[in-house]
Amino acid sequence: MAVEYFILAGPQAAGKSTLAKRLCGQDSGMISLEESRQIIVHKYQRKGAIFMTNLDEIEVVHHDMTRMFTILGQDQNDHLYLDETNVFTLGHARAHGIDLLEGYFKQYCDLLARLQTGIVFVDVPPDISWERRRHRYTQRLWDLNDEEKQDIMARYEAYLERLYPELLAIFNRLDFPKVKIDGMSHPEQTFREASQALRHLRGQI
Repeated sequence: MAVEYFILAGPQAAGKSTLAKRLCGQDSGMISLEESRQIIVHKYQRKGAIFMTNLDEIEVVHHDMTRMFTILGQDQNDHLYLDETNVFTLGHARAHGIDLLEGYFKQYCDLLARLQTGIVFVDVPPDISWERRRHRYTQRLWDLNDEEKQDIMARYEAYLERLYPELLAIFNRLDFPKVKIDGMSHPEQTFREASQALRHLRGQI
């Protein structure tokens, strides 16, 4: 039995985690998978993506792939999985100078092709991501002096600017059923669009 596997993608502060919780709350058969990037960031207590190392990024990829192999290896599986980011982690890595795209993109696609994969991209431009996320970034830097904070905040903002086109490029390149929704609408509207997108994709895969 093929497994329904949906990727919820988009830039930082697009509201992906909130959407995932709400979508799973309305469908008891849907399982939300914690974003692998966040698992590794918390494991090594990084202050954000721009502090992740090459080994961190490779560990994220391996975590994603191990999880997909595990799901594929289950004898009976009638769940619908909702995975934050997945292959789009390669865009996050490129945005802060670690290029794993050509090394791992095909491996991601080969695994996703064995699942019934659909993609929902929550579209939010970099300036909105920055306005939504800058306060949280500031909170992470509580132990630094003002000069260090200013430097790192500039790096965060530049990262978000580079991230957006990288994610869009991956979205456009992926050959799976996919839908892009507006992440700048009122949260209720975005939730409705995400729900409709999932229903649409389930009819395609």
